Amino acid sequence: MVARTQSRPLYAVFLEQVIQIEAVQRERAAVTEEHTADFFELGRIPGEIGKFRWSLETPEPFPQGIVIAGYQPPPMSPTMQRAWDAAVVAWRVFVSALRNGEYIATATHPATGERRDLEPAEWMRTGLVLEVHDCALFAKGRDGKLVELWTAITLRAAKRSRQKKARGHGYDWKGAWAYALTLRAEDQWDWMKHQRDERQPLPAVHKTVEDKIVQWFEARGNVPHMIDIRQNITIPLYAGRRTRGKRKR
Repeated sequence: MVARTQSRPLYAVFLEQVIQIEAVQRERAAVTEEHTADFFELGRIPGEIGKFRWSLETPEPFPQGIVIAGYQPPPMSPTMQRAWDAAVVAWRVFVSALRNGEYIATATHPATGERRDLEPAEWMRTGLVLEVHDCALFAKGRDGKLVELWTAITLRAAKRSRQKKARGHGYDWKGAWAYALTLRAEDQWDWMKHQRDERQPLPAVHKTVEDKIVQWFEARGNVPHMIDIRQNITIPLYAGRRTRGKRKR
């Protein structure tokens, strides 16, 4: 979450929170596919030139490979897959921040020209799609076509109340830990697909497990900060602990 309180274009915040993160950019040098620079620089979704429309529901990887002008190459390389998976995890956290009111969005109605702050509930509708490059929010109509709801979206960090409880408070950490323990079962992972950790029956890439944890929290309505997930779940899980212990505040 940005520390500055002034409004910034949604696209700038999106790039900062989803694309420019270390987990995505560290894979860039080893990616072998062509036409991927726009993903790492601009956040274009791999697969279609000029496509910047990210679904607020479940953006999925492209296992069939990156399709350019009807040509379908071999499946996406493991390196590109890791970069995309990391971006999807960060995107889900970003969407949760919008829905939880951590950002205040100001937008213009395309028909009336009215400009106002959006309530967090406006991000809860089904079928929402963000055209991140143009800072515009769309919804899928009954005919499947996209209808523009808001444009020129800017974001600013919501002011924190002085009485606000410590970060991480109020989430079901006990339930998340119980779920995390199920991921350590031998039969939970396809070891032909994932490289196994040297000490635990878990994928060597910690982000793979963290993606599962984020999905678990997301299904319950909100997602903690990734740092809290890492400290409270990922680290003790990979350390082989049977109990999570007390959460630091």
